[in-house]
Formats: sequence, structure tokens, C-alpha cells
Amino acid sequence: MGDSYCSNPFWSSCPHRMACAGCDFNVPKASARAQALESKASIGHYLEAVPLTADERAIVEGDLAKLDGLIRKLDDVPTLDGRTPSQIEAKKIDNHGRPNSAFVLIPSVRN
Repeated sequence: MGDSYCSNPFWSSCPHRMACAGCDFNVPKASARAQALESKASIGHYLEAVPLTADERAIVEGDLAKLDGLIRKLDDVPTLDGRTPSQIEAKKIDNHGRPNSAFVLIPSVRN
């Protein structure tokens, strides 16, 4: 798959080929996070907008659960600055959701 790697040594005999997002052998690339989050949002909108039978809803909710698992796998993949998404989120919580404050003293100009 383009957004992940298969770590199954017997990948060629995998019974559920091309259903990688929910597989324990799936190792996602870091770039897959944005795509997975976008897909999750899209599925959420789909569930709200489209009337589904109980069976159809169960299938879509199963896909949503697989995407959640994929996103959790990516929580410990470092970003470009070396921090993981979990560390970045923890920092946001430490700051009560506010960005770090940097104060710059500007001298006042008086006439």
C-alpha cells in the first residue's frame, strides 16, 4: 500500500489483502496521519448525512474503528521536529490549550 508497510513475513498469502488499515501487521507511514484523520471526518459526516440500515451502519462504524486504530499507531511516530503527536498534545494540555506565551518588551516612545 502507498501509505503503509506490511510487516507480515507471509504477506503474499494474506487472506485479507488490501484491507490493511485494520491489520496488526500494518505499519503506517507518518504521512498517512493526515489522510486517516481526513477519512475519519468524512466517515463521520457520512454517518450523519446518509440514512443507513443497521447492517450498513455496523460496516461503516467498523471502518471508523479501523481508522481509529491506524491513528493510534501513528501517535508515537515522530513529526519533523522530533516530537510525537502524543507529546505535542500533552504540551497543549499542560498549557490549558493555550499556546506558549513569549513576551517581547517594546520600549515606549514619548515625545
